[in-house]
Amino acid sequence: MKTLFFTSNTKHYHKVNGKKIPNEIDNTNGIVDQIKERINENSTILYIASNPENSKEIDSYASLLFEGLALSDINFSEYLILDNRTKDNAKEYIKKTNVIFLSGGDTYIENEFFKQIHLKELLKNFEGIIIGQSAGSINMAKFVYNSPEEKEESEPIYFEGLGLSNINIEPHFILDTTKFNEMQLYQRKHLLEESKKRPIYALCDGSHILETNKSITVYGKAFLIKDGSIIQIGKDKGAFHIEIK
Repeated sequence: MKTLFFTSNTKHYHKVNGKKIPNEIDNTNGIVDQIKERINENSTILYIASNPENSKEIDSYASLLFEGLALSDINFSEYLILDNRTKDNAKEYIKKTNVIFLSGGDTYIENEFFKQIHLKELLKNFEGIIIGQSAGSINMAKFVYNSPEEKEESEPIYFEGLGLSNINIEPHFILDTTKFNEMQLYQRKHLLEESKKRPIYALCDGSHILETNKSITVYGKAFLIKDGSIIQIGKDKGAFHIEIK
């Protein structure tokens, strides 16, 4: 059985004078507790990079995650990273892994890397936890919608995802648009138009969606964007059940 966590930002690090410092994961909405109850001390975690080329940056971000997990008392027996250096080991890594973390970054570049390593096929028989952050969460969908970030010059915004869920999410959501720039306003307009074709679950940082074969629940502040309207469905320390037809 797969367990899916869709996150916007797990807030596992902060910045001091521009330097990223790991910290405990924000457990306001229970994600730390929910992960802990599903793993044991012999579990292995696999960090899958969004852009597989920059090994120094990948190691830095993976280290921040691993340290943030440890500070949250979530420990593993083995820590693995999947990028260009280790892509030939993808099948072996996934076979021995209990928890997979799909990192944030450029959604389209990440999707292309997933295709290169045949991740969709490799996950078909995976029974464990998959945590997506931002782009990683977006790419878990069967059919991806990635709201445009560069107007007409944006990378492709429609493509095939990992097929793990029918949920489409919009991460880092901010309801108030009064301080938005022209690009952000364009993105919001496109998002509202797209919602006339499919429902989109907008997650604020610190909130998440937990999907199992039994239920789908939103934890924390979140919104449903549907038919051109935005409706708040969750608040911090609250839970909202999603019914998928």
